[in-house]
Amino acid sequence: MSSELLHGVTLSPLTMNRDNRGHLTEIYREEWYAAARPCQWNVSRTKANVLRGVHVHYKHLDHVVVIDGRLSVGLYDARPRSPTYRKAVLFEITGDRLSTLRIPVGVMHGLYAHEPTLQIYGVDAYYDVEDELQCHWADPALGIPWPCRDPELSERDKAPVSLAEAQAQLIALNPGLA
Repeated sequence: MSSELLHGVTLSPLTMNRDNRGHLTEIYREEWYAAARPCQWNVSRTKANVLRGVHVHYKHLDHVVVIDGRLSVGLYDARPRSPTYRKAVLFEITGDRLSTLRIPVGVMHGLYAHEPTLQIYGVDAYYDVEDELQCHWADPALGIPWPCRDPELSERDKAPVSLAEAQAQLIALNPGLA
């Protein structure tokens, strides 16, 4: 398991302007994003021991900021043309040190909440349920060493396909990734 991020994935620390009252932090500036600018923002409040994913998008990328709490982020590169193809990483992001995580098209991702967590995320294309392909979070082919054994999952995340099937769907829907 690599400790470095996958090709095209960025984790950018944000400047937290702190004083004795708290902090003010810019989480988005149009000038930070040359091309893929978010057009929709969402808020997600997650209970402890919940795992969301593993998902992959063939049309849009995600911009994630954890506002409060702690997430383990598991990523797997499903893009055959990428220099980090078939590599996986696992790392944490927290609300204590605000950062923006950018996940490009073709990178599978899952988010595990260690504690109640509040996050916002932007997407560069409007939500479309068809653009969310899934794979089982514990598929051994992913190689992600999740810090949990029995997380709470959505009904949709309980019965996804294997990594191989999800990757085949991804390439069929976005041949430019192959």
